[in-house]
Amino acid sequence: MAGSAHAVGSMRPPMHHVVFLAPYFGENMRHCLWCFSELPDVKLGVVTQEPADRIPPQLRDRITGHYRIQNAEDPRQIVEGARGIEKQWGRIDRIESYLELLQVPLAEARDELRLPGIGAEVARNFRDKNRMKDVLRKAGIPVARQALVKCADDARRFVAEVGYPIVLKPIAGFGARNTQRASDDVSLSTALNALLPSADNPVQAEEFVRGEEHTFETVMIDGQPVWWSSVQYLPSPLQVLENAWMQYCLVMPRETDAPHVKAFQAINAKALQALGLRDGISHMEWFLRADGSPVVSEVGARPPGANIMPLLSAAHGADPWAAWAKLVVQKKWDLPPRKFAAGCVFLRSMGGAPEIRSVQGVAHMRQLVGNLIVAEKLPQPGQPRSAHYEGDGWIVVHHPETKGVVAAMKAILENVRIT
Repeated sequence: MAGSAHAVGSMRPPMHHVVFLAPYFGENMRHCLWCFSELPDVKLGVVTQEPADRIPPQLRDRITGHYRIQNAEDPRQIVEGARGIEKQWGRIDRIESYLELLQVPLAEARDELRLPGIGAEVARNFRDKNRMKDVLRKAGIPVARQALVKCADDARRFVAEVGYPIVLKPIAGFGARNTQRASDDVSLSTALNALLPSADNPVQAEEFVRGEEHTFETVMIDGQPVWWSSVQYLPSPLQVLENAWMQYCLVMPRETDAPHVKAFQAINAKALQALGLRDGISHMEWFLRADGSPVVSEVGARPPGANIMPLLSAAHGADPWAAWAKLVVQKKWDLPPRKFAAGCVFLRSMGGAPEIRSVQGVAHMRQLVGNLIVAEKLPQPGQPRSAHYEGDGWIVVHHPETKGVVAAMKAILENVRIT
């Protein structure tokens, strides 16, 4: 595989030489790169699948190294790209990315390059969900019962052990994508046909846990939690996937010390220690059952998705991506105290058409809660309809009180209709 190296722009050599693995320059990636480039002590380069002339104009004077590869999921090519930039600069100090699918190949490249950060063994603890649950269970962390499914008989044996319903998901999945729930033999067959488990492509089976679904975001420095936050999913992503009429919402309370959050903090810290995270930010999903007992679902060693970063921005009045960049480079976390509660309503089309036909009620909704909206991405007629649980658009609101956010979200849900 042939690569190509280019020197782009010029700037005074700073203390930290950081390479970012950025397959393509989407909106989030551009913003993240900007945050790293804003740090006063960073020299920034990119390993990417894009040519040098595709670097966004606003970043061209800030990115001083570029190496193009063909496949950002190939650790050998990541190493090649990093070494290509190392030849331009003389050294590199670390290589980073926030994309979930890149965590293991990036960690394998770090090990080969002998760079600091999450190594391959720790990355696999977070990406391989079956391995993750084994590690957590051995550490005494409450997790759902599970099994590795390589064929239909494996799934049926697991059902005989735990009963219906069960959940089936890819080993290296994230969020609720490609997750299937089986409540009887017929839906089990449907799930198996969707995931096609085999010896080469095993899937994870879990008992279905009923309860409120929450997240727990944690910042770790030198193996110690220094900051945490929690969000509630309303309803759970799996419920949304199974019910086309449901709208998916997130609530980030103004209060950061709710009793259930405080009670879960020690479990979260123990889980991260068992999985091996010493420095960085993590995103854990967990259930609070009706009897008050917690169950860990899964955890990623990366900035959270599901619009939690925009919620943090709305609640804290600062950019969490900038805080993460500083955490990565300087091992410091500077997000200010929370000033607001925040919430996100994901807008899903209620029709079965392949594209959005109409967006109604927006004007009236703005009359009611427009002053509380801090960010939005409204769907447009004609755009393809999304099958993802996050839907076709979203609106983020904030308010000094949690009940004010809940009321604003209710107004959005009652007035905006996407068909």
